[in-house]
Amino acid sequence: QIAGFDHVYVYDNSDTSLSNNTLAAVTDMFPKERVSRVPWPHRVCNNNRPMHSNPGERSSQYAAEASCRARYGPDTTWMASLDVDEYLIPTGMWKNLRDWLHHVTANEKDTQILSFFQTRALPNVDAMVPYDGASIQACKTNGGGNTDAILSSCLMKNSTKTYMETYNCEPTTHPKPQSWAWRAKKQIYRPEFVLNHFVHYSVATRQIIDRPDLDSLRFIERQPFERRVNETSEGYLLHSKSTLPEMTANWHSKCPLKATSGSIKDCKVGIPSSNMLGVDIVSKESEFIESANLVSAKFESNCYPHLRAKRLVPSLEEAMKRLTSV
Repeated sequence: QIAGFDHVYVYDNSDTSLSNNTLAAVTDMFPKERVSRVPWPHRVCNNNRPMHSNPGERSSQYAAEASCRARYGPDTTWMASLDVDEYLIPTGMWKNLRDWLHHVTANEKDTQILSFFQTRALPNVDAMVPYDGASIQACKTNGGGNTDAILSSCLMKNSTKTYMETYNCEPTTHPKPQSWAWRAKKQIYRPEFVLNHFVHYSVATRQIIDRPDLDSLRFIERQPFERRVNETSEGYLLHSKSTLPEMTANWHSKCPLKATSGSIKDCKVGIPSSNMLGVDIVSKESEFIESANLVSAKFESNCYPHLRAKRLVPSLEEAMKRLTSV
């Protein structure tokens, strides 16, 4: 609702696990006119990486997406399929996605697919705490003795902070490079035009019916039907995919100090730049943050916090408090 979605359909296949738990307790916290849970007891075969000898086969997810478009697409103007760790954040003059999409609908009659480039955001080291879980090969348990992140070999997410706040650190400036591949993207699309959507792509569209003589392009629909979203003036996708504690092992030796020649590519935690992305729509000014007291202060930056995401965090926290206090 904060972002501007009218309704969210949660396809819940959690009861395929041995625990027999479902997401009903979560979805029931929301008004039924806003959130619907769809029981989806179909098992995911595997979720391996694409280059694995047995690549990912998330048949349950693929079928769920097709089901959602077939069931609810006829009553929907714009639709998107997102993971729970993906945030669509309005930028520029737009305070929510609904108003922006109304503008696109009214002013771009040919636009049917809006594509977001996605990058895996880094967990801001200033929002993390020393690892305090069970001992694993790369990380020994902290045991509650060390509360200083800079002294800890491994880090983990602070349970008191939202994923949006923790992962508000983009590894590239905006707009993202035009040269980036269109292979891994997320889309908001018009279901009356997109007949079949597959995770990152609009696989089958009305063009197959209207222009069967045209060859289909790889990963992208022909202009003017698909266009890229402008990250600076329309919105961007914050992908808060979890960085596990073992991925942060020895982070302070892998993240180069300022004025050194080390490589930042081995640094798996976010060292935020003092220059934030985004411009305030009222003051037209960006924000600059620097403090010698931050954990990140001594290290070379490798990511950029976004001003809009930062200012949405209190609204998200307040909304979560209202849900849990009922």
